[in-house]
Amino acid sequence: MRVMVRRKGTKMGRVPSPALITLGRQIRRYRDAAGLRQRELAELLGYSEPWLSALETGRLLPKADQVAVIEGALHIPAGVLMEVCKQLDIDPTPQWFREWRDVETTADVLRWVELSNIPGLLQTEDYAAVLLGKDQAAVAARMERQQILTRESPRPPTLHFVMDEAVLYRGVGGAKIMHDQVKQLVDSIGPRLTVQVVRSETNPQSAGAFILATADGRDVAYLETAVRGLVTTTGEDVSILSRAWESVRSYAMSQHESIEFIRRTAEERWV
Repeated sequence: MRVMVRRKGTKMGRVPSPALITLGRQIRRYRDAAGLRQRELAELLGYSEPWLSALETGRLLPKADQVAVIEGALHIPAGVLMEVCKQLDIDPTPQWFREWRDVETTADVLRWVELSNIPGLLQTEDYAAVLLGKDQAAVAARMERQQILTRESPRPPTLHFVMDEAVLYRGVGGAKIMHDQVKQLVDSIGPRLTVQVVRSETNPQSAGAFILATADGRDVAYLETAVRGLVTTTGEDVSILSRAWESVRSYAMSQHESIEFIRRTAEERWV
């Protein structure tokens, strides 16, 4: 299934900012002045040549500590490159996900099918940290997304999650992290939030995870691919995913059965 937002003249992905392009050009200028080839500087930094090439052409957003290391490797005054770095877009959220994040925060209803991981809105901080490679900025951004669950105004959305049982069996970060995470799933369930489990052998959805949002009476869909997430409002795409949602949910355990299954998994598997 291939669905995506189609916008004339744009592409999904990060559009280099002027500051990012300027930073890349400065790094290349100082590298040339130091008499270093791209490969040689990459080796000094401990990164690959493609990584440095992406940085010098404005296609890669570096971290502040990486810029500081580059200043040291090129023997230039501390802060020269950092001044440009301060102007960069430091939002750790991938550009392709930001559009969906905007939809998510305004949604009245979210219907979510997950096949491999605990949904981001229900992840504990420790679980998210493992998945995100302990990137503190990315973890903080994920935790910030969860504020929609407890906000007072506007009213939190109604959320319905259907998860393949494999999500509960996949070990992320060890038994304690998984026990706390699986237990929190049960604690999250309430009048505006449901979690149902579907057995892997009967799950009709194998093409990938997806989310359907209803915002201001309009349906928007998000689905994951091996490369990036895609957002679509196309009627045909939304219809296909809506039918997939109904199909998966019809095979899922009831809410009561799902709660008991999740509790049992926490106590029997993650101890």
